[in-house]
Amino acid sequence: MPLPPICTTFEPYFLLSNDKLNDIVDHFIKEMEGGLLDYGKDVAMVPSYVTGVPDGTEEGTFLALDLGGTNLRVCEVRLFGQHKFEMKQQKYKVSDELKQGEARVLFDYIADSVDAFLTEIGSDISSNEPMHLGFTFSFPVEQTAIDAGKLLTWTKGFAAKNAVGNDVVKLLQDAFDRKHIHVRCSAIVNDTVGTLLSRSYQSGPALIGAIFGTGTNGAFIDKTRTIKKLGEDKIKEAEAGGQHAGEYMVVNTEWGAFDNERNCLPISIFDNKLDRESINPRKQAFEKQVSGMYLGEITRNILLHLIDASVLFKGYSSKIINTHYGYDTAFVSGVEAAKSPEEVKDLIIKQLGVDSKHIAEGDAEIVQWACRVVSERACKLAACAIAAVVKHTGNDKIPSNGEEDKGVDVGIDGSVAEFLPRFAERVSETLVELLGEEGGKRIRTGLAKDGSGVGAALTALQAKKAMDKRTESNSQFVPGKKGFN
Repeated sequence: MPLPPICTTFEPYFLLSNDKLNDIVDHFIKEMEGGLLDYGKDVAMVPSYVTGVPDGTEEGTFLALDLGGTNLRVCEVRLFGQHKFEMKQQKYKVSDELKQGEARVLFDYIADSVDAFLTEIGSDISSNEPMHLGFTFSFPVEQTAIDAGKLLTWTKGFAAKNAVGNDVVKLLQDAFDRKHIHVRCSAIVNDTVGTLLSRSYQSGPALIGAIFGTGTNGAFIDKTRTIKKLGEDKIKEAEAGGQHAGEYMVVNTEWGAFDNERNCLPISIFDNKLDRESINPRKQAFEKQVSGMYLGEITRNILLHLIDASVLFKGYSSKIINTHYGYDTAFVSGVEAAKSPEEVKDLIIKQLGVDSKHIAEGDAEIVQWACRVVSERACKLAACAIAAVVKHTGNDKIPSNGEEDKGVDVGIDGSVAEFLPRFAERVSETLVELLGEEGGKRIRTGLAKDGSGVGAALTALQAKKAMDKRTESNSQFVPGKKGFN
């Protein structure tokens, strides 16, 4: 059964041509390079001060804290070497009141949660040396050291007062100190940096760590010298620690804010509605087309428009469809996984609350179409971000100097990457379209197991080494050379 004509008028905003995708990649590279040159850009290109990736031999016990969505997660990570680790963890609910209230109250709650976790697992922190903690803080931060970072803006539904502009490590450490908890927040790590380190610990050195979950962001290894905004003195200081020390650094792109100026992204009326009604209008433009927090809402806006046009459900809606963020991306994934229109109809009745008598012939196919085009666009845009990093770093071509071609490894984490049907397949297909058969096939993507936990612990390990021996603070990743040095 053919789609109503009203549907096809929207398709150019979702079914993107190769020319459009290449244009997006070109703009992506320009914004990345702008962020490396100057502070204050939308694509912030934040220096992480992590100058190495692990090789799987690292050992020790560290705490990891992950704040980035509806839950706060506290972990104890034991690294055994040989690419093996063991983890205990507990989740604590972060209420809307905490997200919207005073920052001090939020960070006191975080400290209390860490204390409760340590008590629950029976951890002994009575020794003279505090337990080192890596803080996965999945919000835009301008880092000035591995253990210092100023919050630039809240995202993902957070808006705690008196936090923006302050050092989040200090906010957390002050909370620990107020409550006499023997823990040191020794590193702040974006979840993408953690994903990159976790992938490297488990599978060998990766170039990119990417999150496609509630939000989206990416981190990658770049030459320190390309981060011009550090200034020549800091660049030379980083490079002065040894033959290769400081030559490379992990950069947190903050690519969720790509194209906030709307120069190239395909902005439909449904995207405009979502953005206008969000808590951060005209911010995080890329994230709002790619991440799990928004894909369900985009399809809801499409369905409402079609209902109002009397081409879907005989013009009848439901309480769930009428509710802002009434359903999430899990519904989109369910429809994408459905094997027949009958399965889709069942999901419409059970999850959207639509009365079966209002579901006409062809309605299930229209809902399938809406979920498919929103999903396909998200996957293609995800591939654009990866392709832009690969091209920026010169990894889109086979080495011409006789070196072995090891390809490019990309560690990926997040609910969209894990649960949206055909995500990896669609991303791989688009990478071939963007980089050619040879360039696209060189890129391996794989889920990075628990980047925000293991990666944060690995960052805390590096920070501890730097504290123990300042001369080791320039440990770094060298292509072809593994491990923290």
